[in-house]
Amino acid sequence: MARANAETVACYGAMRTAPWFPSLLVLSLLAGAEGCAYPQRSTIMHAAPRDAVKSDERPDDMWTIRIVDAELPEQKPGGLPWDSDGTLPDPFVRILVNKRVIWESPVQENTRKPSWNFTLPRNVEIPDGAIFRIEVWDRDTAVSADPAGAIQREGLPENALPDAPARLTLDNLGTVTMIASAPRAQQGVGLRFEVHPDGLIVLDVERFSPAFRAGILKGDRIVAIGPQRVSELSGDEATSDLSLAGDRNSTLTIADQRGQERQVNLDKGFIWLTM
Repeated sequence: MARANAETVACYGAMRTAPWFPSLLVLSLLAGAEGCAYPQRSTIMHAAPRDAVKSDERPDDMWTIRIVDAELPEQKPGGLPWDSDGTLPDPFVRILVNKRVIWESPVQENTRKPSWNFTLPRNVEIPDGAIFRIEVWDRDTAVSADPAGAIQREGLPENALPDAPARLTLDNLGTVTMIASAPRAQQGVGLRFEVHPDGLIVLDVERFSPAFRAGILKGDRIVAIGPQRVSELSGDEATSDLSLAGDRNSTLTIADQRGQERQVNLDKGFIWLTM
């Protein structure tokens, strides 16, 4: 415990009197001999008003997708019952793009006509030539499920017109209904980072964000925001100043992993969050 206390004091001294000190102290004590745990933060982000986004500002081949409902045949192919005990299926939906599962719905129990009416939490990017696939499954146990129909297309299905319900026929003649709408935009910078005494270490950069378009990379260290060095700011001040850097036209000074510094400016464009 003596070593953990010494590291806690050293970490606290390096971080000065930051407002997150109680949490930092707990994390440091838990870390023990493994050293100091640094706070992780994200730049502030909020939804852009729909009337603020012009159609020519939206990325091509990106959509907001809503899964409405499905209807399965009375029996499996071959006339078999859905479940061995004669009960109805417990369906759920998976959405895949280029064979990658990007979303899975909750299970609807004991029904051939499940209703979800659920909008995916992020936009879905479907580039030219991408394979878009919807699968319906029948949950058997917590770890097993049987296929219950699928539809696959290159790009969005032809009848998926913007903002209109599209009833898609599955390969077992069941159906699933979806709605594709314009992608939703966010306003912000698009960074997640770790607060260190001498800079903000970039952990993640959102694609389709001002940070990404400015060339900020994972592992970069933001050492100054405008004329202010990060070492002179508290964690809250640094997070706030970085979140407002685009609106304020504040130049960011960034050191790469070799310590070489460069300066970048953020545009005032939108963030397009994708699955």
